[in-house]
Amino acid sequence: MNSIFTWIIFLSLVVLVPPLCLGILRKTKARLQNRIGAPVWQPLFDLTKLVQKQETLSSTMCGVFRFSTVVGLATSLTLIWLVPWIPTKPWAPAADVFLVVYILALEKVFTMMGAMDSGSSFGAFGASREATLNMLVEPALCLSLVAPAILAGSTNLSTIFSTPAVANSSVVWALAGGALFLVSLVEFCRMPVDDPTTHLELTMIHEAMILEASAKNLLLLEYSQMLKMSLFWGLSVQCIMHAIPACARFSLVESVTSSVIGIFFLASLVGLLESLIVKLQWRKIPEFVAYVVTISLIAVVVAISGKLT
Repeated sequence: MNSIFTWIIFLSLVVLVPPLCLGILRKTKARLQNRIGAPVWQPLFDLTKLVQKQETLSSTMCGVFRFSTVVGLATSLTLIWLVPWIPTKPWAPAADVFLVVYILALEKVFTMMGAMDSGSSFGAFGASREATLNMLVEPALCLSLVAPAILAGSTNLSTIFSTPAVANSSVVWALAGGALFLVSLVEFCRMPVDDPTTHLELTMIHEAMILEASAKNLLLLEYSQMLKMSLFWGLSVQCIMHAIPACARFSLVESVTSSVIGIFFLASLVGLLESLIVKLQWRKIPEFVAYVVTISLIAVVVAISGKLT
């Protein structure tokens, strides 16, 4: 019975948290711009509407596009199942840090292949920029996960997030959580890397790759992106909670509630940042990524020093 209850909670969070994250982000931006904005559950309505629409496909497509959207959702669901982004999660096989990185890379490869399969020049343009950003930010993603792995002495994520506190662990967890949050801004092409609400195709990155998507294909792409948002922000929240000693005494209900509130807080924070800062020029983005890599590298150095002392 306890296992069934855990599955119900987990599936409810998978269905509700990702769309609400995007809804809270948009609502925050709207309120900061003195607009009422759509309700926070509007993304759920949008996904429901996409199911009912009829898709339009380019005549140059050879089937890779459709396959890429399915692979994108499958990899996102796999990561949501494997990665401990919330405290309570049904049983899952051991998730290695580098396995997670490779699955994320697989999803990116198929998304870029789908964008180029449409035959649109903007799709290939966006895919090229996406590949560049992933090449730059992947070291930061790896290092931010390796830092707590050094403390745990294992690359198994379940082991990492169940390891008790040791010397300098709070600093390492805080730096890793901050780095993961900044990585998510690059990963999802949010401000200051890109403006996801722009209508100028020449400046788009992720949005340029899905211009040809419609109906159910667009639903799969949008929901995959929402799942990854929850995944990254959930991991960041878990890292921050490990950096706070008082959180170790939380009960299971308190931990789950705090994690969900933390994810929604980060969604609001992204909305706040996108209302206050401007998009960087393309040649300035590597500098921003360099700051993220530096933060994650500092976390690794602190973790190594903690193991040596």
